Amino acid sequence: MAKPNKPPPTSKNKLNKGAPPTDNNETAAVGNNIKKPASGEYRPLNFKVDAEFSREFRTFAASNDLKLIVLLREAFELYKKHKGG
Repeated sequence: MAKPNKPPPTSKNKLNKGAPPTDNNETAAVGNNIKKPASGEYRPLNFKVDAEFSREFRTFAASNDLKLIVLLREAFELYKKHKGG
């Protein structure tokens, strides 16, 4: 069998990728999805609500001197007690 005259071209994507990510928590995206977050560590909870609900939720929290996370947690706990979850 005849050998090719020139080697196959290398992909530009394979060149100069840099060092692989380290195991410390400097990067938030690569390889960190198998470790349980530390207690008290916050993670994003992304969902969208309509503008009227957002305004009402924020206004209620501000008028009762609550942080949004505290209001969300208290509302969720009350809902779980009510629904038996």
